Amino acid sequence: MSSQAGPSDGDESNIGLGDIKPEENTKNNDNEESQIKTWRERIAISIAKSRKVRGGNYVQIATVDPSTNEPRCRTVVFRGFLPGSSSKDESCVMKMITDDRSSKVAEVSTHPEQAAELVWWFSKSSEQYRIRGKVQFVGGGKFDKDDDDFYVQARKQQWGNMSDMAREQFYWKEPGVPYTPQAEVPAGGRGEDGKVLAPPDNFLLMLLYPKRVDYLRLGDNFRQIDEIDDDEVFKPLRVNP
Repeated sequence: MSSQAGPSDGDESNIGLGDIKPEENTKNNDNEESQIKTWRERIAISIAKSRKVRGGNYVQIATVDPSTNEPRCRTVVFRGFLPGSSSKDESCVMKMITDDRSSKVAEVSTHPEQAAELVWWFSKSSEQYRIRGKVQFVGGGKFDKDDDDFYVQARKQQWGNMSDMAREQFYWKEPGVPYTPQAEVPAGGRGEDGKVLAPPDNFLLMLLYPKRVDYLRLGDNFRQIDEIDDDEVFKPLRVNP
């Protein structure tokens, strides 16, 4: 009898991604689902499957601290894709929000490529997307897109779509400094008449423009990489997992 312990022996330190749904790993990975599609087509299906999963729109985004060259990672909420050229289309540009006073803003802004990488794990379908690209901020009057009406309206709409509790956080005191009790803030980010106030300058719409997407499906160990070409078109390529 072997003396080696496996994941089933209770030692979770030995568990890897391939152990999450091991019963599915024997599936044929040349089935219809393995036909090449762009990452944008795939993620639309993944989102639809996970729409009812609580926390299914939480993603992790990583940046680099310029003072130490160390990675920094945090969880944010994916808030949809930026509208495309027509009212029926969605682009590949991913929307999130942040506070201008947060460290991620300085980390992205000082990076030569304004680069970041987002990871999205879909537990229901055992899929992972690693999305690398350029981040742009909108808001506060100091970013490139702040004078563009399309982006100004996108920021304003996002502010209005948020919950009252989420809006209140942007009136809190500066994050990351020694704690002091919060001052009174506009309830729900609303005025005395109950209407939503204009977004404060520190409220930023954060946009990720993907350039490279690494997709992995654990059920059958299918993996592909999409990279954007000179014509701004994603070219998918199946690779070994």
